[in-house]
Amino acid sequence: MTQGRFVQSFRSVKSAAIAGVIYSILATAALLLLRGLPAAGESGTTPTAWIEDPVNQAALIVGLNLASISSVAFLWFVAVIRKRMGDKEDKFFSIVFLGSALVYIGIWLVAAASIASIAVAYQRFDNASVSTESVTFLLGFSEALILVVGPRLQGVFILSTSTLILRTEMLPKWLAYLGYAAGLVLTVIPMISQPVGLGFPLWVLVVSVTILIAKSKQNDNE
Repeated sequence: MTQGRFVQSFRSVKSAAIAGVIYSILATAALLLLRGLPAAGESGTTPTAWIEDPVNQAALIVGLNLASISSVAFLWFVAVIRKRMGDKEDKFFSIVFLGSALVYIGIWLVAAASIASIAVAYQRFDNASVSTESVTFLLGFSEALILVVGPRLQGVFILSTSTLILRTEMLPKWLAYLGYAAGLVLTVIPMISQPVGLGFPLWVLVVSVTILIAKSKQNDNE
């Protein structure tokens, strides 16, 4: 494969779908791992005792790494989708689409780093210790980003993407209507619980699988 074809393959619709699938899987795994700390506190184990366990520290660090990799996959997904719009791109909604994606990624990474920073401190510094107050602050800060701020950006991204799908007709209309429903839920609900919070990676997964199916049908017709 020549260099030109190699680059072109990574800019293809199929690469966007694969990136979307990778994001969905890694983001879901990262969220479940990073939310382990508050769950431990609710089950009777104090957060400080939980974080002192090396196994739990490793889980948080793995979650942070998965969050970082998922962010790269999501940006690839967004970049290829935007490129495929081409001349049909609506400038207004395209800016909202790209802007909400970038801001969301920033929020997602800051939240993940806030939670995992406690584990990183234990791994990097000798005689590290953490107080209940500091753990409570970091958890509250990260929860505010993941459960309140993040879903608003997810909702805006889904709504703008759904509008672009309708205007460019690059994907089935039912996907846009599904996106409007999901986007409104994420935008309107004041506090997002973890099960509902997993809706965004699931929506990206549905979009990615739809792209792969559409691409497969197109190849069969050709």
